[in-house]
Amino acid sequence: MNLNQLKYFHAVCTFKSLSLASEHLYISQPSLSNSLKALENEFGVTLFKRHHHGMELTNEGKLLFNMCTGFLENLRQIENTMNSLGKNKNTIRLGVPPMIGYLLLPHIYGEFLKEYPEINIHITEGGRHDLLEKLSNDYLDIAILPHSCNFENTFSSQSITALEIACCVSKDNPLSQLKKLSPSHFKETPVILFNNNFFQTEEIKKWFASENITPDILLQTDQLSTMLNMVSNNISAGFAFKDLISESSELCAIPLEKPLFVNISLVWKNDSFSFNALSKLKDYLKSKLSD
Repeated sequence: MNLNQLKYFHAVCTFKSLSLASEHLYISQPSLSNSLKALENEFGVTLFKRHHHGMELTNEGKLLFNMCTGFLENLRQIENTMNSLGKNKNTIRLGVPPMIGYLLLPHIYGEFLKEYPEINIHITEGGRHDLLEKLSNDYLDIAILPHSCNFENTFSSQSITALEIACCVSKDNPLSQLKKLSPSHFKETPVILFNNNFFQTEEIKKWFASENITPDILLQTDQLSTMLNMVSNNISAGFAFKDLISESSELCAIPLEKPLFVNISLVWKNDSFSFNALSKLKDYLKSKLSD
């Protein structure tokens, strides 16, 4: 058994998929699969039950996962701390949901990195739940996340702003003539939502449920560009931050009858090492989002 085998095994358990784990690890699926088989052969155990719809841990696999999780977390903490003091001290791994990324990334690349050209930022886009999992497993240094309640005790956070969610429609859509919208206005209007692991989707579905309305969900996606394209072509209505929609000349932002605001916070793991480059980014994001 070697360290890479443990890392590969843990990544497959975390992502619950060979393809996603291989993409994250930057190795081929056959190499990853062979590494897992070698680990099983070395100890004479079966770690996964392999099905056509996925992989499931056996009892032996669960035991190994529990034992190696703490070990790898400690190892990553050592690596992150030492790298922050050495060759990678200026690399930050930042997680953002697509809509927040759409609003912020031009400023980060256009302002922050011009002021600090020595800093490198690796961006990961995803839903709130996925990004929290990556933070928990030390795949990210910090994330900018929407929320309505406190985060788990394993995370530190700082609330920095609140953004309003509005309905997003084409200017040719009949809904664009209304000043405010309630769930009942969508009885005959299809909508496009982000996937269920996105926080705003949870809030929008609660909003519909508050009036016992079942929306006609035409599509769910994790791509902001897909949503904006469907809406601008008047195929469906969508939901996005009001600040984001107001930048478009083709779309209208219509407030909800009961305003829906989402808290936005910087989130990081409690025991993470706050190196100098990360502290600079935190200060910049606090200032930018507060504005």
